Amino acid sequence: MSNPTTPFSWQMPTATDLVTDLPADFEVFGQAVATSMGDLLGGTTGQILSKATNTDMDFVWIANDQGDITGVTATSPLTGGGTSGAITVGIQDALTTQKGAVQLSDSTSTTSSILAATPTAVKSAYDLAAGATTKATLTTKGDIYAATAASTPARLGVGTNGQTLVADSTAATGLAWNGTWTDYTPTITAEAGTATTVSSQAGRYQLIGKTCLVQAQWRVVSKGTAVGETYFTLPFTSRNGTLTAVGVCRETESAGTMGFVDVRANQNYGRSNKYDNTTWWINSYTMRVQVVFEVA
Repeated sequence: MSNPTTPFSWQMPTATDLVTDLPADFEVFGQAVATSMGDLLGGTTGQILSKATNTDMDFVWIANDQGDITGVTATSPLTGGGTSGAITVGIQDALTTQKGAVQLSDSTSTTSSILAATPTAVKSAYDLAAGATTKATLTTKGDIYAATAASTPARLGVGTNGQTLVADSTAATGLAWNGTWTDYTPTITAEAGTATTVSSQAGRYQLIGKTCLVQAQWRVVSKGTAVGETYFTLPFTSRNGTLTAVGVCRETESAGTMGFVDVRANQNYGRSNKYDNTTWWINSYTMRVQVVFEVA
């Protein structure tokens, strides 16, 4: 028997083969067919046949996931791709210079330029911003931040030229500007007796913290029965203590005689005497005094 088929070359009986040879011929033929078709056996539901090699009838069962895609072209931020074999596709990391995948972060303090903020981080940042004191609180050159209570910021407006900032518990912010001159009118009395006429009383003071500088003047028109020391009221009571504040005074209308001033503890007036402890109570005397003392 030599009668191969086309194209599989399976041996078929020839026309001259004896009838008694047919069973053996068909056995050879059937086995050749079975061998050729062996790769068609097996497989599971849904699988498909795929060529294993370039050899005729060399197949293998594979999963039906091949689709009809003939190639994948990946462009930034995707990576990978291809037109044959097992194709993989990825995504590159994001940078400030390229697109890509980013990692989420809850941090509100990171300085990373490749992390992305989550809603949690955004909310935290918003809460911090909402609780901050805005620069709009300060409206004028020289304004500063102060506080009227715990966690309660406020504006303290700029003072005037020459003023200093001091602690002041009576002020809303606990701070106050002072140091400018403020006018006041002193009351003039005598250690003993009563003056008939005292005129031209004028005074001013400058308060820097608890330090008070006082300047005052008056004129004795008619001394009446007044004798002894001359008392002039102060704008504040002096501090209680053992020290005495000492200042100076001068008579300016007559002989220009000098004297001294003292402010004793816990008093709201100063005392003026001539340099020799004699009285200033002389008609037509104009007095000028200056003293620095500590306010209570």
